[in-house]
Amino acid sequence: MARVVETPRNPSRVEATVTPPKRGTTMTRRSVPVRLARIGYALLSSVFVACVLVQVFFAGMGAFGADWAWHLTFAHFLELPPLLMIPMAFVGRLPWALRLLPFGLVVLVGAQYAFANAAVPTAALHPVNALVIFWMSLFIARRAWAAVYGQGKG
Repeated sequence: MARVVETPRNPSRVEATVTPPKRGTTMTRRSVPVRLARIGYALLSSVFVACVLVQVFFAGMGAFGADWAWHLTFAHFLELPPLLMIPMAFVGRLPWALRLLPFGLVVLVGAQYAFANAAVPTAALHPVNALVIFWMSLFIARRAWAAVYGQGKG
């Protein structure tokens, strides 16, 4: 928006006024690969959250008399999304927290195998670790979608 301002020295001086951008918006547009990587990361993180909930459902089925095979087999699927999220985080130029948190998920999922095959006091950490995995994955998914829409810290 421009307006003409008359002053004693320069009667036809033009001043430009710029309104600041709304909070949460960025002035520069990201490249297509960066945007696609961010969307892919956010989708994978959301899929991982859903898979953790399905895995808990299968554990509940096993605890109430059904076959544990669903829980045991589906556990291997939980390894893949965090491993795919790592390169997408770097391609998507996400903040360092979102680049490193999938490594934490990989470690926690690996710890699930150790806890599941441990003796009774340590094996009790298996469901506790599942809660940590769920909350961490939910945190990552929320931050990932915020990064897709250009809000917050990413």
